[in-house]
Amino acid sequence: MARRVLLVRGGELPRQSGLGRAHHELVDRLKAGQIPGYELAGVIEHPMGGNPLQRWWRRRKSHPKMVHRAVWDAIDGGTADFIHITDQEQAHLVPAGLEVACSVTVHDLFHLSPRTVIGIEVGDHAPNGTRSKDLNHLRNGLARADMLISISESTAEECRELWPEKPVSVVHHAIDPEPYQIEGEIGLRNFVLLTVGSNEPRKRLDFIDEVVDTLPLEVRDDLNLVKVGSHLKLSDEELIAAYQRAEALLFPSAGEGFGLPVLEAMAAGCSVLASDLPAHNEVADPSMLLPASDKPEWVKAITELHSAWAERDGEPAGADQTALERVAKFQIKDWGKKMAAAWDSMIGE
Repeated sequence: MARRVLLVRGGELPRQSGLGRAHHELVDRLKAGQIPGYELAGVIEHPMGGNPLQRWWRRRKSHPKMVHRAVWDAIDGGTADFIHITDQEQAHLVPAGLEVACSVTVHDLFHLSPRTVIGIEVGDHAPNGTRSKDLNHLRNGLARADMLISISESTAEECRELWPEKPVSVVHHAIDPEPYQIEGEIGLRNFVLLTVGSNEPRKRLDFIDEVVDTLPLEVRDDLNLVKVGSHLKLSDEELIAAYQRAEALLFPSAGEGFGLPVLEAMAAGCSVLASDLPAHNEVADPSMLLPASDKPEWVKAITELHSAWAERDGEPAGADQTALERVAKFQIKDWGKKMAAAWDSMIGE
């Protein structure tokens, strides 16, 4: 008989957000039976919106009480066997005083453990009083959890340092490559390179601008640098087509919990040039990694891509086989087995 997991989070983040996407994919895969031996008991969440006071009250008071009551009713009524909180920003919802197994997915610890990477602040180094109290509640919640499930080895290592007695499992994100390999259409011309991400400093789009400024003139003349997310909004279908059309995704980030654009690009057969920093360096093929701050190496790599593009007279290169081979290591079937193994170790086989 399948064990029933009750998923818990705060606001109903949409699929378009990183944490929202991870949550919805977990819901979808439980419903589809892709985690062997487990099924979805239900989801506890609340609507988004409201003024600052309403949001604070809901996060700190009303929603935790509702979660506590709903978990008690589900466990006592025999409709759920354990609970899983789908991201660390909701770890304050780990029930206190209830005899129920609880795991938490930890995507990153940037805000709980801010750091400076290659001179760039990652995480909130100066939270205000309200946020500081909130972060303390999150730390306490993670300490109460029975297991932490990290999406990267680097974050798992941080978890083990902070909570040395806590069981920590690593379950990398997974992807279904099929939609990314359906040929799309998008009107991009010339020597196309992509960046995908926001304008926040840790994404280091300014570094890419500096690299572009030092490219040989013939490369700059042909270059069509498409900045998705920060400057250009694309639908999912358009983004896939852009990956397929581009010579490479440029991903110079100073820090990622995982680096999903790297996985998406490879699923579409797009090559990647990425900074050799965690945790996206666990995702990209090692041959795609570059020293994070070495501009000459980035210029060299882009120039080599341009030379290959010019030799083809601008014709598409076709899918990058190294990328496709790498993405095969992130199959949903394997992800499901790892999730099941993690939960088995928490609640007993």
